[in-house]
Amino acid sequence: MIRHTLSFRFADGVDQATRESVLAELRTFPDRYPAMRGFVLGENVSTRDQTFTHTMAVDFDSQDDLLAYLGSESHESFVRTRWRPVIDRQAITSFEYTERLSLAAGRTSPVSTRPHGPYGMEYARIEVPDMQAAIDFLQYHVGLQLEQRTDEYAYLRADIEHHAIELINAPERTDGWTTAVGYSVESEDVLEQLRKSVADAGLEILDLQERQQALCDNGFAVKDPNGLIVELFTEFQEYAEPPHIEIRPLDLVHPFIATVKYDESLDFYQRVLKFLPSDYVVGSTTFLRGEDRYHHSLAIQKNTEHYVAHLCFAMKSLDHVMRMRARALYKGAPIASDIVNHSASTSIAFYMHDTRFGPRYELCDRHRVFTPEEHETHRPRRMPADPRNIDVWRPASDDWGRF
Repeated sequence: MIRHTLSFRFADGVDQATRESVLAELRTFPDRYPAMRGFVLGENVSTRDQTFTHTMAVDFDSQDDLLAYLGSESHESFVRTRWRPVIDRQAITSFEYTERLSLAAGRTSPVSTRPHGPYGMEYARIEVPDMQAAIDFLQYHVGLQLEQRTDEYAYLRADIEHHAIELINAPERTDGWTTAVGYSVESEDVLEQLRKSVADAGLEILDLQERQQALCDNGFAVKDPNGLIVELFTEFQEYAEPPHIEIRPLDLVHPFIATVKYDESLDFYQRVLKFLPSDYVVGSTTFLRGEDRYHHSLAIQKNTEHYVAHLCFAMKSLDHVMRMRARALYKGAPIASDIVNHSASTSIAFYMHDTRFGPRYELCDRHRVFTPEEHETHRPRRMPADPRNIDVWRPASDDWGRF
C-alpha cells in the first residue's frame, strides 16, 4: 500500500467561505477517484506545531494508482485553478507500507492459499499488412510511443513497461491478426507452478519468442485452445520513466477473445492458468482477473469464430478519452462502438477499429480494481445476456445496435 499525505495552510487573506469550499471539494475526491482508500481530512489540533492548519491522508493500492491520480487532468485542473491561488504552504509525503491486521475491527484480512495466476497483461503481438500505417495509427489514435523499429518488427509502449504492442510486418495479410499475448508473473515460484499446471494438463510447453527471452528473466509459452500463444514471464524490462506524451494510456488492461471453443477456453484459462472469474454474462461472456486485481485482465466471449476482438487501454482520465475520440472524429478513424458505460469494469470507453491494424482498440477512463480482500472473496455475478449488463446507459433489453 502507498500512503499519501498532504499538510497545508491557507493564505492569510483567504476568506472562510472560500476555505470551506476548497475543503468540501477535497472531500469529494474519494467519489471522483475510485482508487483512493481510507480518505481522511482534518484540522490540525497539535499544541506543538501549527505550521500547517490541515492534513489530508489517503491510501492507494500501488504507486501506479497514486501516479494515475496525481497525473489526471481533473486533479491537475483542481491544483491550477482552485488550490494554488489560496494555499500559502504545503508538505507532501508518500510512503509504502504493509497493511496490518485490523484487530480493533474484529476481523482479519483473508489469507490466500490458492495457486496464483498471471499478474497482468503486458503486450499483444500483431501481424499487420502495412507496418507504417499501423505505427501511425497507434501513435496518433492510441497515444503509444514508438521505441524500436526494423523491417521485421516494431515496439510501441504506453507507460514504463518495455512495450504494449509488438507489430510484425506481414505484407501477405489483408487484415491485422493478433498472434500472441504476454502476461507478467509476480515471482519465479508462481511461474514454476504455472509451468507444472500446463504440463499436468498435457499441453506442450513452448519457448518464448527469441526477442522476448532477452526482455525478461525467465518464462515459457503455451497455446490456448484457439491457437493463440500466451507468453508468461518474470521481470519484464522497464524504462526509467514514462513517455513524455501528455495524452497517452497508463496501462494495457486486457484482451477480449472471441472463440468457438468457449468451454475449452474457460477451462484452460481458469483451471490451467489460474485466472479468477469476476463476472459472467450467462451463456455469452466470462470476465477473468489476474493478480493485478483489475476486474478483468482477460475476457472470453462465445462466438462463431475465433479472433482477438479488442485490446483495452486505460487512459489518464475521461477528458483524455474524449480528446482521443475527438481525434478519431476529426481524422475519420472508424469508431466501431461509441461511448459505453461498462457495468462490469465501471469504465467509460469508446472503440476504434480498422481491420488493417488487428483488433478493436478500446480507450477507457479507468478500470475497476478489486481491493486485496475483494480479490480473495469476490463472488462472480451471473448476469443475463442483456445489453444493459454491458452498457448501463442502454435504454432497453433489445438495444444491441451499438455493438
